[in-house]
Amino acid sequence: MKALTRTLLVTFGLVVCTRANEASKQIGALLANDWQQHKLTPNPPANDETFVRRVHLDIIGRIPTMRETQAFLKGTDKDKRAKLIDQLLASESYAQHMFHFWADLLRVQSRANSGQGDMTSKPYLEHVKRRIRENMPYDAFVRELLTAQGKVWDNPAIGYYMRDIGMPLDNLSNTTRVFLGTRIECAQCHNHPFDKWTQMQFYQMAAFTYPLETNFTGVAEKGPLMDLKRAADKKPELAVQTRHIGRVFENLGDFVRYSKVQTLPSRVLKLPHDYQYTDAKPKDAVKSATMLGKPLTGDLQAFADWMTAPENPRFTKVIANRLWKKVFGVGLIEPVDEIMDSTVAMNPALMEHLENLMVALRYDVKAFLRVLYNTQAYQNEAMKTELVAGEVYHFTGPVLRRMTAEQIYDSFVTLIHPTPDLPRRKGIDSEMAQKIVYRGKLSDALDLMSPQEIFDGAMKASEVYESVSARSKPLREAYTAAQKAKDKPLIEKLNLEIRSIEFVARTGIHDHVVVPAVARLYEKKTGKPAPPPIPVVKPDMEELKKAGQNRAYIDVPGYDIDQAIPREEKAAEDARDVVFREEARRLNITDADAYLKSRRSQAQDWPRAAELDSPAPRGHYLREFGQSDRDLIENANSDASMPQALVLMNSELFEAILKPHTQLRLNLAAAKYPDDQLAAIYLTLLSRLPTEAEKAAWAKSGLSSPEDLVFALINTQQFIFVR
Repeated sequence: MKALTRTLLVTFGLVVCTRANEASKQIGALLANDWQQHKLTPNPPANDETFVRRVHLDIIGRIPTMRETQAFLKGTDKDKRAKLIDQLLASESYAQHMFHFWADLLRVQSRANSGQGDMTSKPYLEHVKRRIRENMPYDAFVRELLTAQGKVWDNPAIGYYMRDIGMPLDNLSNTTRVFLGTRIECAQCHNHPFDKWTQMQFYQMAAFTYPLETNFTGVAEKGPLMDLKRAADKKPELAVQTRHIGRVFENLGDFVRYSKVQTLPSRVLKLPHDYQYTDAKPKDAVKSATMLGKPLTGDLQAFADWMTAPENPRFTKVIANRLWKKVFGVGLIEPVDEIMDSTVAMNPALMEHLENLMVALRYDVKAFLRVLYNTQAYQNEAMKTELVAGEVYHFTGPVLRRMTAEQIYDSFVTLIHPTPDLPRRKGIDSEMAQKIVYRGKLSDALDLMSPQEIFDGAMKASEVYESVSARSKPLREAYTAAQKAKDKPLIEKLNLEIRSIEFVARTGIHDHVVVPAVARLYEKKTGKPAPPPIPVVKPDMEELKKAGQNRAYIDVPGYDIDQAIPREEKAAEDARDVVFREEARRLNITDADAYLKSRRSQAQDWPRAAELDSPAPRGHYLREFGQSDRDLIENANSDASMPQALVLMNSELFEAILKPHTQLRLNLAAAKYPDDQLAAIYLTLLSRLPTEAEKAAWAKSGLSSPEDLVFALINTQQFIFVR
């Protein structure tokens, strides 16, 4: 029976795939019926020039190159639009552009929580990218996030919970807003004033995820270990050893701090002390319960299954509506994340159809988008009239909208790169991989030690701290005095001396706790006695200036730095060189070596937005263009602003796109005559040729420099808007 079911599902999937065009037409029929009811005429079909620019921006987040535009415009295949959509959806650039969609929703940051989430941030970021690249079904993706537990080196999806480290109630609010399109945060403190949700329902929902511990700071969190410490504190004869035991535990915690999410059955959610409703008393324990749909209680898995079930009345609706908004510029339901029982979609029949389509496609986001992009409504001319908040839109075409920050930036990158989508290695870099392997080894090793063994070793390490305490005290006093005197050279000198002493103190932890733990890990992995530990070499002053030093301790099989990373990085570099040499050949570049050097520099200086930190640093072009800080859900701003205008008019961006060997400069160089240069500029920037009126306006302007025209066009709505 199971085999038959699988066969039917596969067959159904193939039918859905081959009938994507039919699915698009079904949407068209529903829209046409709505237009007829409201006596509306659809917008005229967009021409190929408009379509090729729009579809590149919408699917891969950048304008097409002049070469890409010309190839499409010259095509005679009647299905060339559908084929281009398929080509773009299959590209790596699609994954890069969709990353921004999810990063804004999930608040994905390269360095979350002011650095507390460093160990999980980048692995989680790369995990999200990988799932987009794999086109993981949306429901499976959400289930994976909601059930994520363990250590980051084993399960980077724990970054979803680590993003709200120590704030489980806020995480629940974010979860319901992102995946159910429902604002329930007001009910954290009182019954919702504008919706039906009660404070009890909020806490019942939060009870599903509250047992998850995200504030794990290391071995000091083990209850039995702390019991041993408290017992020792009561013995005067152990005062010397216990004096520094807290610091030892803290330093041990540095190895694994904020790298783990685990369920603690002892964590029971209770109502707040000021709970004022009659259905329970303040500080009563709360049992988990779902807020809508089929009533359900249970554990985290039950919560995730309920959340992602097709029967959940809002889960499918929300993602279908969000993706419709991504394609058309406005959702069938607005706002997309304030859905109530009274909410009515602009086109209820279409909304229901999209929900059914998403389920039929088994939550295949890419297949769903393929259907939307192939609709005639999407391929019509854009609606140029600005929508008023609350106004019903009937989707006679997509809405005219400004580019996002990432679209603007990546379009400038396209003006620089003759081949914008260059081969890049995917995944975390070597530095982060080294940190993960190092901490993973120590964490797994410490897990093999009993609380008593760790405590005994910590007591011995504490004696080492005591021995260096007398030496460090005068240095710390001198350091404080130097700070007051603002004596920077002395501050730096004393800081390094204190670090040197601290290094000696930490050696006690190395000798008495970590080495025995890693030795046990070695024995478990190999079945052999552990070799002598690698001697600790005291770092020199230059090494002490670094934030920290990783120590090898004992080499353990299975805990080696992934040597594939540098090989993959080198392979990506070689692949880029192949692209650059092919460009030089195609463009008849005589000095190929100089071109190769120039293109390597461009590749380093101008990566795509998804290859930069998330978000980009303050002051970066992306932030000036309105990129979200990713502190709040969907916090980007695509409105026009003075900083954006100043960047477009006065920044180095304009100079960068006109340097030798950029796509724009190469296109200009290939144009022999002024009219050809005019055409090249329009095709490169706007994906079309100039109109006769534009040619006349340029001729009358009194300007002759191509750079003047480039400057003028970049600062027009024609360039900045997705038309």
